[in-house]
Amino acid sequence: MDEPIAYAHLTYNSPIAPWRAERLIARLAARRPARILDLGCGWGSLLLGVLAASPEAGAVGVDLDGDLLRRARKAAEAEGLTARVEFAERDASTWDEPADLVLCVGASHIWGDSGSAVRALRPLVKPGGFLLFGDMVWERTPTDADLSRLWEGASRDELPTLAALSESVVDAGFRPLGIETVERGEMDDFESGFLADWEEFLLRHPDSPKAEHYRRMADEHRRTWLEGHRNLAGFAYLVAGRPHER
Repeated sequence: MDEPIAYAHLTYNSPIAPWRAERLIARLAARRPARILDLGCGWGSLLLGVLAASPEAGAVGVDLDGDLLRRARKAAEAEGLTARVEFAERDASTWDEPADLVLCVGASHIWGDSGSAVRALRPLVKPGGFLLFGDMVWERTPTDADLSRLWEGASRDELPTLAALSESVVDAGFRPLGIETVERGEMDDFESGFLADWEEFLLRHPDSPKAEHYRRMADEHRRTWLEGHRNLAGFAYLVAGRPHER
């Protein structure tokens, strides 16, 4: 194959250690959701984990990437979950069927930013239901020098702080039940895994006509990570509940 295999070195498409994923899955499954919805599900690892721990639940994952959804369906089949999960290839922003538990991890861009995302997600969480929201946050306010080392067009408004993200969740009508950020090693594992797709390709196909293209991409991404956002941006997970209606 003369192309890297996308996401081949990642279990989850967000920074998260196995122990953290297991803990979040257990907390969410303990809520005994009947219907689980994952918007921007990718290949569905977290969704399938919660579903496997919730034997009475049904689930749907929504994403526009057909290749990732095919991977999700294969994983569901391997885990014996096909009968309880559906994967829909469509724009998640058009989904209008609420669920008891909504997952949205690393997908706030679907609605533009984290604040817009949590506002859009509130009507999709049934009263008395729960939301798992994961997104990047600034660990500290970036300086002009910090921004110059990031991606083109980076701005202070691009990411929220953890406090601002938490307030957005409250302002949208949720009550936060758990707020946590990942550790540096989890971010490093994620970035290394992301880059490994390109690096493995370059090791195996150094003379490919596409080698120089992927070499430039890998080197630029590594520079932006190690010289730019490694000590600046983190990733947060918030579990929140929607109050019962009076």
